[in-house]
Amino acid sequence: MATLFFLFDIILLKFCNILLTCNAASSDYAKLPKFSSILIFGDSLLDTGNNNYIATQLQANHAPYGVSFPGGIPTGRFSDGKLMSDFLANALGLKQYVPPFLDPNLPQSELPTGVCFASAGSGYDDRTASMSQVISVTQQYQKYFKEYKHRLIGMVGETEAANLLGKSLVFATSGSNDVSLNIYENPGPFHVSIDQYQDFLLGNIEKFIKVSSFS
Repeated sequence: MATLFFLFDIILLKFCNILLTCNAASSDYAKLPKFSSILIFGDSLLDTGNNNYIATQLQANHAPYGVSFPGGIPTGRFSDGKLMSDFLANALGLKQYVPPFLDPNLPQSELPTGVCFASAGSGYDDRTASMSQVISVTQQYQKYFKEYKHRLIGMVGETEAANLLGKSLVFATSGSNDVSLNIYENPGPFHVSIDQYQDFLLGNIEKFIKVSSFS
């Protein structure tokens, strides 16, 4: 089983801040962890453009998004420029930008250093994604990560693919859409307390980590 690093929500944000601070000081740069690639899962905080390629209204491939991105081009990122994952990948010396896996023109050369599976509007509760017709976190790792792994193996072979995945940084953040949609806006027949729903989401996060194992 591959050894992977899972960082979630606030812990992830703090970790990013630490890495970016270290990156500013060249003497500390060599001390950063050595990862082979970065694999991104989650929602709009990390979606680098996957929603551009699915039938959903939740897209950011138009103005005013991207005004601070190089060239002022809207890329599908729900931001005026780069996302946390882009800054993190750059700080780790992997790549300038993390490309969306669903891009039909994704170069094969991007696969070994990682891609983004995140989908804006998604969540750890599959019902959240279905409301907005986006890609749930479950689909991200059960379907698209498997496709990615298959393509990676075809490119570098099973041994090297296993080595790359074993040294990958998995960056995931999601959950806010789940709570806002399924607890506050559209509770439906599931009348559960916030604590109960939180436990449900935590259970799905555990599945994300344990069931897939990314090996």
